[in-house]
Amino acid sequence: MINLLYFRIEPHLREQIENFAASSSSQKINFQTTDDIEEFKVLYAKNYFEIIIIDPSQNKVEIIDLLKKVVLTNSKLIVFSSAKIDAFEFINFNVFGFLPYPLDAVLVLTIINRCINKITGENEALQLKVAEKKFQNFISINSVQKIELIKTEDISHFEADGRYTNVYLTNGVSKMASKNLGEFQKLLNPDIFCRIHHKFIINMNNVLNILKSDGYYCEMTNNKNIPVSKRKLENLNSILNLGKTLI
Repeated sequence: MINLLYFRIEPHLREQIENFAASSSSQKINFQTTDDIEEFKVLYAKNYFEIIIIDPSQNKVEIIDLLKKVVLTNSKLIVFSSAKIDAFEFINFNVFGFLPYPLDAVLVLTIINRCINKITGENEALQLKVAEKKFQNFISINSVQKIELIKTEDISHFEADGRYTNVYLTNGVSKMASKNLGEFQKLLNPDIFCRIHHKFIINMNNVLNILKSDGYYCEMTNNKNIPVSKRKLENLNSILNLGKTLI
């Protein structure tokens, strides 16, 4: 998930950006907005926003003072301004884009898209690095304010949900991840995690029984019964070393 904060951005422009992001981005984006400088200070100081879009025309001095005091180096700042000198005023604050008024809607959406893609690439690179470092003993899931590391031994199964994946733990808790199921399959140990259906990957260490009634199901330790598709029976046979027992 990407968190985006607007400060003093016109409602019609916010609507354009949000519609564009919803239709073109694979990332889920949480939008927050304020026109009040005091509320902006509180939000900025207490939360992490990957993208901050501001119009500093009325509160430039206060905004710059705040940026100097609270350094969020990974936040990407996009500035809309009628004063070109502002490009120099904000140059030291990780400005991803500076757009002068009158705004070109196409250029605005292009910059937003580039910013989202940049953040997505950085997150994926970090997740891959973490996965390699942990030798596949962990997976990483982005949440609002952190990247959460989950031990693979605590995972019961994965379920595809469009462009996202629901990760089910052995304790009954579930978490939504922004990776699709195919991306997780590339990271997981194939000797432990088996894709038994186009929608499901299971942890074989957490399988209790193979149920054979009206098709095949894997009974998991968290009391979930996960269907095995006919096309994936061979994968399950291979891991269980059952020859052709299930086919």
